[in-house]
Amino acid sequence: MKKIYSILFVLIIAGLFFSACKKNDYFVGGTIHNTKVNMSTYDFLKSNNRGLFDTLLLIVDKAGIKDQINKQGMTFFAPTDYAIRSYCEYRSILVQKVDPFKKWTVDSIIKYELPRFTDSLNIYMLPSVVSFAQSTENGKIYSTQKTNAQAVVSYESTDDVNLGYNSNSTVLPQVMYYTYLYKPLAEPFVAKEIPNTTGARTLVQTSGVESTTGIVHVLSNSHRLFFAR
Repeated sequence: MKKIYSILFVLIIAGLFFSACKKNDYFVGGTIHNTKVNMSTYDFLKSNNRGLFDTLLLIVDKAGIKDQINKQGMTFFAPTDYAIRSYCEYRSILVQKVDPFKKWTVDSIIKYELPRFTDSLNIYMLPSVVSFAQSTENGKIYSTQKTNAQAVVSYESTDDVNLGYNSNSTVLPQVMYYTYLYKPLAEPFVAKEIPNTTGARTLVQTSGVESTTGIVHVLSNSHRLFFAR
């Protein structure tokens, strides 16, 4: 896997930041960008100047699912290359229990797990437009592209200073979470209270990017691919 350089994405948040910026702006790396980009979802990810999705797109190309990511109206909760590296480290620990000298790499995924990766990547795709306007504090259940798999998208208030909270502001910032459900979830529910035995909850670090084909939300660099369990 190519070396991944560190990048700090500043979250899209409401309240304090929205009061200073237009509603069609979002923050990346401390600078303001317009939410609408004149390119497809795939090309937007490819255009990242720090190569944050290079490994992801390599596997997407090998799997032949570029057109699926670019399907009109698709919302893609994109994992970064960090998520793939974390998965490879996790698999390396498992295989080293059998052979201490083995490592699991991107080449291993392509050689042995490409069908599984392709199927699992469907977990990150929702065949509908999911933006802030469709999101709520408690969360809403959506069907994913993976057969019989669902996820919860929530847009939650936070008092975490690491997520933009400032005690000098009376308005709480809001951040998006994506929770992949391992098992069915009955309504009503509160997204932040979903147990980890029911779903895997992941912070969205950059959200609301409108490509010419759909919506892109980028998952936190601390995320590990959902099928690593």
